[in-house]
Amino acid sequence: MKLFDKFQESDDTTDTGEDERNVISVDRLSRALMTTLDGGYSKDSWTVYYMGKKVDGASANSFQSLGGGYGKDSWTVYYMGRKVDGASANSFQSLGGGYGKDSWNVYFQGRKVAGASANSFQSLGSGYGKDSWHVYLMGNKIDGASPNTFNIGK
Repeated sequence: MKLFDKFQESDDTTDTGEDERNVISVDRLSRALMTTLDGGYSKDSWTVYYMGKKVDGASANSFQSLGGGYGKDSWTVYYMGRKVDGASANSFQSLGGGYGKDSWNVYFQGRKVAGASANSFQSLGSGYGKDSWHVYLMGNKIDGASPNTFNIGK
């Protein structure tokens, strides 16, 4: 079955062909096939988007949103549509509160948290996190805070 007689590649979403019944822009077709993922991500068959902007290099075939602004494809981790340098897509998980981790490192909003232990790290919410040795606020170590006694005041 023939769906369309011709395609018109255009950024414009209006039909401009001679026979409007048989012309559709590639842009409009792509949006019609769009899958909305959580966390601001979406994808069509070829492209991944974050908040409507193309995520450069992301594979739509394997891409998944992890929540909290993080997403990944088979090879790369992204935070809000930007590559997270050094993160392992194979083991990466979003922890919430801006934090994520792979088997070796912890990240806050896509940036590596220096000295944090991926094995014991947990997000506490409101930008706080802790591992077995330290407490962190927005990815920065809080000097003198004990992870054994630290809690967020309610």
